[in-house]
Amino acid sequence: MTLDEFQQDLSKRMGKRVTEILTRDGESVQDLTDLYQPSPAGFAGQVVLVGGSRHSWELWQEAEAMWNFQSTHIT
Repeated sequence: MTLDEFQQDLSKRMGKRVTEILTRDGESVQDLTDLYQPSPAGFAGQVVLVGGSRHSWELWQEAEAMWNFQSTHIT
């Protein structure tokens, strides 16, 4: 999966277009590996949505087939 495809996936999950994907620390993401977290195995970071709101998010895998998603509004 490319970063652009991942951005589209996050947009669907968020229900609004994601304009920027950032690391947990708010740094620009260059590659999906910048978002990987080992425990729980999955991905995490921040997104900026169209309109400027920022959210933290986590995407992790359970039961080897199911992906869980959670986001929290930051600003």
